[in-house]
Amino acid sequence: MDKIKIVTACGVGMGSSLILKMMVEDILKAEGIDAKVENIDIGSIKSANADMVVVQSFHEDKVKDAAKVVVNIDNFLDKEKLKNKVLEGIRVLQNKD
Repeated sequence: MDKIKIVTACGVGMGSSLILKMMVEDILKAEGIDAKVENIDIGSIKSANADMVVVQSFHEDKVKDAAKVVVNIDNFLDKEKLKNKVLEGIRVLQNKD
């Protein structure tokens, strides 16, 4: 599998998406997973060509077809739940190839 591309998104791509990006990068680093992580605004999500999208749940309708795996987060400060969802998404991506 090529390097996984993960996109975090929020309304303007500068607030919660940046926090999510840093949190996802920390998870990947701790697990030794090599992936590219970017944060963008929700309007750019369809053209991001990402393998996985991580967003807050209220953006779910806007991103449901934007990537192979969509991770919806209700509380992005719940690090353990975010970790579990991101790692499950990675496993799904690895099994698709």
